[in-house]
Amino acid sequence: MQLLSSCIQQSCICLFFCFVATIGVAAEQVKEPFLLVEDPWPPYAMGAAGEAPDDGLIVKVMEELFRRIDQPLRMELCPWKRCIYMVQNQRADGLMLTVKTAEREKFAYFAEPFFINKIHFYHTLGRDFSWNNFSDLKGLAIGVVAGSKYSQEFQDAIVEFDLQVETVTSIAINFNKLKAGHIDITPVLDVVAMEIIEGNHAFHQQFVSAEKPLRTSAMQMAIARSSSLMDYTDSIDQTIREMKEDGTVERIYNEYVPLLHTHPPGRKGKCLLEH
Repeated sequence: MQLLSSCIQQSCICLFFCFVATIGVAAEQVKEPFLLVEDPWPPYAMGAAGEAPDDGLIVKVMEELFRRIDQPLRMELCPWKRCIYMVQNQRADGLMLTVKTAEREKFAYFAEPFFINKIHFYHTLGRDFSWNNFSDLKGLAIGVVAGSKYSQEFQDAIVEFDLQVETVTSIAINFNKLKAGHIDITPVLDVVAMEIIEGNHAFHQQFVSAEKPLRTSAMQMAIARSSSLMDYTDSIDQTIREMKEDGTVERIYNEYVPLLHTHPPGRKGKCLLEH
């Protein structure tokens, strides 16, 4: 009887340690989600800084992309400079949406583009404005937003032609200044311009863009070169191509921005998208 009791006790101990070992293996198999960051940037990413996004065009695209590559994902909104810092310093795995630059390529891999988008100079409806060269902008009051990178050529032209630039903290302020006649033109990303104009009744039918764009850019996901997400770049690039080919990117885009005269790479028709 004592021998039987001892055997049962030993069996229970063995079962306990097997259970603990199984739990440990299972815990190891649960992947930490990859962290992608973006600043609050309607209509791409909406919500409060320091929190997960509530909604947004690129938020929905990322959710579908990571579902297809079968990888866990966490997203967070932060001020833009903080986003860059996090990707540079192994605090985040990537940026949801940005523009490729030589400086950013040093610390990030740029995936297959999601969209092509344009920046235009906007002015009041009825104003006679067109431009071909940066010298054409001399004598005009140009409203810009602090921290925005429009193009290196534009930045150089500001110095070369001594352009009159007035800096504010938001695009909406510049549209108000345009309407009041305090500035003549302001460069704005088309998608963002549409979001602001459509969202403010006082701006309806008030502004138009110049025919010539200031900049045409591919909008891409940037993956930190220090991140293990780099192991999935082939899969990510292929999946993005598939999402464009099967219409998923365009469908999601049109839920947020129904009409815009920009296009995804390699396709024609309505659609798409800077930092």
